[in-house]
Amino acid sequence: MDFEQKDDVEVKEILDGKNSDIQVNKSKLPIILLALLYGTALYGFIFLFIANIILLCLAMAFAVTLFITFFVVMVLQVLSIESAKKIEDIDYCLNTYFLYKYITAPFIWSCGRIVASMVLITVKSSDEPIGIAASFGLLLVPYIFTVSVLIGLPCIIAIDFILDIARKKFGMSSFKKMIHFFLQLIPILDLIDGFYISIKYWKRGKVAAVITAVCLIVGMAAYFIVPAL
Repeated sequence: MDFEQKDDVEVKEILDGKNSDIQVNKSKLPIILLALLYGTALYGFIFLFIANIILLCLAMAFAVTLFITFFVVMVLQVLSIESAKKIEDIDYCLNTYFLYKYITAPFIWSCGRIVASMVLITVKSSDEPIGIAASFGLLLVPYIFTVSVLIGLPCIIAIDFILDIARKKFGMSSFKKMIHFFLQLIPILDLIDGFYISIKYWKRGKVAAVITAVCLIVGMAAYFIVPAL
């Protein structure tokens, strides 16, 4: 019986040793692959971090350059409009007005649409819609008005000089000038009023007015019809 027990113990030890070797073999993963993945993760993270810092610095430098360019061009354009007013070059003033109006209109209208959507969503989801709407009006309307005036400053200065020349040549009253100037601060109405002034006093811009009206009608129809489809 002792020999049999001894044999059983030896067999068990041999089997345990083999099972241990099998487990060791199974636990061994390719060390090169793990090292490569480890290094890739480590240095990839460092590279992306440095690259993002470099890109952020480049983006900030580019943004500052564009910001400076914006104000330099604005100042130069205002000075050019003032020079045109001195010699009553109405063509230059009209061309400047409509060119800058078309350039800035998409930005101003898009901002107005975004703000209007935010106000409507907030008002609908609020228990006090009147108070929320009033708060948005008190906070956002002056801000939007200031931004619109700043962005469209060349247009406002140009139309102001155009109205001054119209008062001098055609006897426009101060009240009419005030109304026209006020309409220039309202999106969409500003462009309509600009075409009215151009066509009535200088017989210019009829073709552009028709094209603009068609584009506005098509755009508004697409805005209301396409979502419905």
